[in-house]
Amino acid sequence: MSDKKNQKGFSFIELSVAITIFLLIVSIVSAYLIQGFKIGVFNTEQQEAVESARRAMEIMTKNIRGANNSERGDYSLSAIEADNFIYYTDTDDDDTMERVEYFIEGLELKQTITEPGELNDYTGPSTTTILTDYVNNVENPLFEYYDSDYNETSLINEIRLIKIKLEINVTPERAPDNYDLESDINLRNLKDNL
Repeated sequence: MSDKKNQKGFSFIELSVAITIFLLIVSIVSAYLIQGFKIGVFNTEQQEAVESARRAMEIMTKNIRGANNSERGDYSLSAIEADNFIYYTDTDDDDTMERVEYFIEGLELKQTITEPGELNDYTGPSTTTILTDYVNNVENPLFEYYDSDYNETSLINEIRLIKIKLEINVTPERAPDNYDLESDINLRNLKDNL
């Protein structure tokens, strides 16, 4: 007869409990690692999107500040809408005014630059580039227009200051909220308060 008290090993119940505890620990650690990875990826993407938006804001600020009459004498500003702005400026320092348009398409802020062409009618070559993406200006306008007394205006010939507000969010469907970038641009060639 064999003695059961001297047998070594695990019973089925002990083995089942050990495996269950091990799997529970593995699932908790896995969930923690996956969440940490997602947060790291989000932070990297959000930081890259914000840096891209800052560069876009610098380009827009520099170019808008230098708004001037077109090559055929048209007024400096051509179209003023909440999410679309068209004006004339010398973007490439060739002493020729190009027609510049900023607009939102989907989640991208785009810029179209059109050369004046032979007849200065702005039918020359155009180039459209993406300035930045992840733009989330759903509720707020991209552009606001102000007169010399800092009152909001919709009269194109009274505009002396343009406010740009970019709202950037890589994941707008979940937290955190938008990262906002703002800039106020005085139109130096249209000053009337000297």
